[in-house]
Amino acid sequence: MKRRLATLALILIAAAVLFAMQRTTPRYDELTGAIPVRAGMHETASTRLFDIEVQRVQFARKIAYRYIGKDVVLTTSGLWAIVTASLTARSESMSITRGFWDGPQGLRYEQSDRAVNPPHMTPIRLDPGLSTFGRFLFEIRPDQVGDATLVVWPSGLPPRLDAEAHIALDDLPRAANGALEVTDLVSLNRLEGAQP
Repeated sequence: MKRRLATLALILIAAAVLFAMQRTTPRYDELTGAIPVRAGMHETASTRLFDIEVQRVQFARKIAYRYIGKDVVLTTSGLWAIVTASLTARSESMSITRGFWDGPQGLRYEQSDRAVNPPHMTPIRLDPGLSTFGRFLFEIRPDQVGDATLVVWPSGLPPRLDAEAHIALDDLPRAANGALEVTDLVSLNRLEGAQP
């Protein structure tokens, strides 16, 4: 009888250990996924392939730019979020084509594809040692502004076992009363707010 109880106790202990291992072992995607390199605005996030520093974030109800000799004005039912950043390749020439706006409630916004070829937008060509300014353009809901993060990686699929930049968008434009500053119209023809 004691032997059976001891065997049962060992089986229960083994089951508990296996259950704990199952709950605490990282999934395959977590083991081989991207490695986030975190920074705030006006700080440099240095990944293996590139450096990025977010200089400015603007919010607008409308954006305007020139395309093939015509003025284009786009509106949105939410907000346009325009992120201006300084980027530099570290060791080889490359392009940045992907950027995401991660909102505070877990919503992820890809860059808007409604604006066709505005200046200084992705794809952004980078060369080693040469700082380049570029923009990321998003259409977001107004409730996705605070505690947002810009996520950037080079062209292609999400990186595996490689770094991606996660920049906390923590220095947003505010009016004198503390409310978010939203401009009626932002022109994308000029690269304003970029610091040499």
